[in-house]
Amino acid sequence: MSLSVSSILLKRKVRMAALSTSNSDTVTQGVPWPNNEDDYEIGDLIGVGATAVVHSALCKPRNQKCAIKRISLDKWKSSLDELLKEIQVISSCNHENVVTYYTSFVVKEELWLVIRLLEGGSLRDVIKHKMKVSNCRHGVFDEVTIATVLKEVLKGLEYFHNNGKIHRDIKAGNILLGKDGTVQIADFGVSAWLGSDKDLSRQKLRHTFVGTPCWMAPEVMEQDQGYDFKADIWSFGITAIELATGTAPYCKYPPMKVLMLTLQNDAPDLDTCADDKTQYKIYGKTFRKMINDCLQKNPTKRPTATELLKHPFFKKAQDKKYLSQKFVDIGLSVELKAKRHSGASGGLHRTATGQWVWNDDDDDDSDDDNNKPMNEIQNESSSSDEDEPGEEQNATSNSPKIYNLVLRLRNDRLELNEIKFAFITGKDTSRSIATELVEAGLLSPIDWAPIAKNLAQLLLLPESDSITFNLISTPTNKMDEDKLIGFAQICIISIECE
Repeated sequence: MSLSVSSILLKRKVRMAALSTSNSDTVTQGVPWPNNEDDYEIGDLIGVGATAVVHSALCKPRNQKCAIKRISLDKWKSSLDELLKEIQVISSCNHENVVTYYTSFVVKEELWLVIRLLEGGSLRDVIKHKMKVSNCRHGVFDEVTIATVLKEVLKGLEYFHNNGKIHRDIKAGNILLGKDGTVQIADFGVSAWLGSDKDLSRQKLRHTFVGTPCWMAPEVMEQDQGYDFKADIWSFGITAIELATGTAPYCKYPPMKVLMLTLQNDAPDLDTCADDKTQYKIYGKTFRKMINDCLQKNPTKRPTATELLKHPFFKKAQDKKYLSQKFVDIGLSVELKAKRHSGASGGLHRTATGQWVWNDDDDDDSDDDNNKPMNEIQNESSSSDEDEPGEEQNATSNSPKIYNLVLRLRNDRLELNEIKFAFITGKDTSRSIATELVEAGLLSPIDWAPIAKNLAQLLLLPESDSITFNLISTPTNKMDEDKLIGFAQICIISIECE
């Protein structure tokens, strides 16, 4: 199929922009970073987005590992200027806490960005793993770890803001970790210049609606008066909550409800999504005060990154060696990330890293370690969790049941998929299962609510072994219950005692 003239021109301009930008590190080791596909050995898939995928890779002439972000030019929906801006932003950054860019070039219908590979994966990967292997009801990371990570993130944000840039999508998923304890901010797909030619005296307010809803500042949602770098400070505060609780506030809701809750409610805090007021009592006043300072709904009342670095909370921060040991103990590696094959029946299973894996066969690779130990978090303001953890452990150790279930529903191509999963009483919830299905790309976000609701209803009705219900994502005039078009069905295959 022949390419249109506009498509050819777009690829030519991207190629010229890519070749004209390179980091000063391109000729270290005496060998430049090559701009040829054949010089790279593509490895595992470590990230997926709407228009791009990220692979680990080996640069053969340098014998050095790297990561390659492959952006599909055919799928790119934004303007050419936005794509060129991403290249400009990432290539112009030179800071230890901002992902290191090496080179970029065009391969067929893709733009390849070659960047530093951080083997520890993203902070989100670490959170998911920690929550998988231990009971994190009272918190995921201790204050020292949180302070150490976030201080490095703040240094990167300070560099960004001082150079007239805003990131606009700060969250744990965009914070990468190296085995040596390096912390770097990544994913500049939504980054933007605040001023012209780095003239910070002529800073402009942005009016573009970008970011991830749960981390998005109210002024970005409103699109009224515009916003500036203080939007990153709000996202930073939400990320602090994410590191403590494991999730961002309102993460269980669909995007439009997140917007409504953020705009209408008071600013969230550590206890916004807590089951009770004592759930996160281990975290002290200084940490809570830092979060509160960041999550001021009036952006003018939020501190700058430079001011935040002086906050008393960050006196707890340690060095890179501390982080290196902390995360090496967790044992995360990008090689452990799983791939999912779409368009076929199979099973959805959690791996040892907390990732959800789609298996096309019927083998059951579920994690055997169902007795998760309580995650111990030490804090000078509280030396123990008193009676709460014990009560929860007793509740979950009372012969929990394992429900083996299958979810049947059709994908966008109307192929009938069968998704097998286990539900363990006292450990899983219908909401968490529905959330994992959405995160794995097996379920539309707007169908989260009916899946969660009907799964809970099925498990409460022992006399029934299946339930069929309609989905929100399918137009009413196209629905057919008998053929499961616009409908889903959850069936209980078997019930076991743990």
